[in-house]
Formats: sequence, C-alpha cells, structure tokens
Amino acid sequence: MDDDPADRKLFSHILQKAGLNVIATGDPQVALEQIVAGNVGCIITDQSMKPSGHELVRIVKSVRSDIQMIFLSGAESPSQPLPSEIQFINKQDKERLASEVLKCMARWQR
Repeated sequence: MDDDPADRKLFSHILQKAGLNVIATGDPQVALEQIVAGNVGCIITDQSMKPSGHELVRIVKSVRSDIQMIFLSGAESPSQPLPSEIQFINKQDKERLASEVLKCMARWQR
C-alpha cells in the first residue's frame, strides 16, 4: 500500500517479475478489505501516508496476526521504532525488497 501511484506501479512490476501476485492500492479501505478476506499474506506499506504505516501495523495485527509486514520508504530509517518482526527497506533497495517479499510469502506458497 502506497499513496504514490508511480511507486505502486514500479514496485508492483518488480514483485510481479519475481513471480508474485500483487494487489496494489493506495486506498486503506481496499487494503483492509483484502486483508480481512484473506487475500494478503504480506503487506508492504510506506511509513509516511494516511493512515501511517505505524497505524496500519496496529490495525492489521488486530485483524490478522499471521500477516507479515514490510515498511518501504524513501527515508534511511524508520520514523519510529518498529516491532522486530517488521522489515524496513529503503525504496532504493529494490533487490532486497523482492528478496524479503519472497521470504515473507514462502509460507503461503506451499
């Protein structure tokens, strides 16, 4: 989930090339509907949007504790401390993003 359409398109393309099915949205309501429906195994979100990535973590974990999350940001580090299970990846590190999402999704692709 990212509020920047260009970033959504770029990162969706990278992940699709890695063989992943991608649901890309900038709309928190659409994201939550997909999460609740069980269509999501890994969430990638920007930390700087509405709701913030930190708020999204709290919302998602209250609904589905089995979902892993990755913060993707143009910043060099998180704006707030993150729980240890959440990855933080700079948007410039596209190879790491694909690698971490593949790891995140491995348990769903058995």
